[in-house]
Amino acid sequence: MAEVDDDALPASVKLVDCLPDLDNLLNRHISSARWDGITGEELVEYIFDLFGDAPNIDAPIETWIKSNLPKASPGTPGKQFQADPKKTKYRNTLKAGSNSMASIILCNRILMGGDKVGHFFQLGYRIYHRKKGNNPTHTREVIEDQSIAAWRAYKNYEFGKISDAILDGGARIIARKTGVTSPPKFVQTQWNHGKEMGSFGIRATGVYSPADIAANNAGARFYTDLAKLKGGKISLARYIDRTWNESVNCNKYAANVGTRVWENLLLHRNWVLQMDTASHDRKVHANCTFLKKANTFEAALSILGKPPEGSLTLSPVYKKDAKGLIEGITLSGPWSYKGESGLMTIKSSRECWIKGTWGTGQSNQNGGDCLLFM
Repeated sequence: MAEVDDDALPASVKLVDCLPDLDNLLNRHISSARWDGITGEELVEYIFDLFGDAPNIDAPIETWIKSNLPKASPGTPGKQFQADPKKTKYRNTLKAGSNSMASIILCNRILMGGDKVGHFFQLGYRIYHRKKGNNPTHTREVIEDQSIAAWRAYKNYEFGKISDAILDGGARIIARKTGVTSPPKFVQTQWNHGKEMGSFGIRATGVYSPADIAANNAGARFYTDLAKLKGGKISLARYIDRTWNESVNCNKYAANVGTRVWENLLLHRNWVLQMDTASHDRKVHANCTFLKKANTFEAALSILGKPPEGSLTLSPVYKKDAKGLIEGITLSGPWSYKGESGLMTIKSSRECWIKGTWGTGQSNQNGGDCLLFM
């Protein structure tokens, strides 16, 4: 399984859209299948085997992207960029390994991780069949779940639970194959949620990605169309949209990952503070360089590289959903600029967009609007 940091693409790196490459690869295999008389449901299985049937977790198409698309670097355009894990928002987390990071690609003019294409072909196939009342990957899904359980037991030195995970998984597989248990009623939203809370998200990486879910659902539509395809070509363009971008369709995180992600974002990205008066006049437009001191984030405010003329001292409060996953941040505290001072409170709507109000004296709202962005 892999995660991606869409905002880790340096400004000096140019990505070329890889949609033609993926479309050409897909349609080449579809054409080959037709020559062999493969259509309908057989074509669905044929394409899944080539693009989505993962020997481990990552789908074959993810491996193809990493191995075959030209790599971009500063000054050299390419079709994928592998960010240095230490320069991503996942630095100093369990996700900061080189093998755990997906390539950043541009596809159908959307910046995304190559893992989204993997979700499209891999989990989209599972949804397609579950909606038809089938579950051909049940054994595989049990193995995925129990492998994660065994890995977590090993990591926590709970060695007795490793055998428990293996035995439980075996019992589930046998019970289904012998008809002792039946597939539960399939509800697509619940199934997607379970995957992101389980072996494709929180339990494995601490990351819950709505963008993964968007790719899963698009994949199911693709396989439905593929089964009906009588001739001609098919393009992934009809399935890919902005919801595949994690900067737009933002992640949620387990608490231990989310606090670190937000710390990395604040300390290691380039932020700009904009403060407007109630009459919409621009009061401040300054670069922010954050440092962490105890439980606060402090920033010097400077314009065009000049010596700092102001500061921020902001305390974080993490917004959590009903499951306790971190889905945002609120920053509040004092500001000062050119002899003036007051308070501000800003709340994130995206990981690159934290907006709220500022005030003077002991107020955090009598001055106007403010925005911290990168």
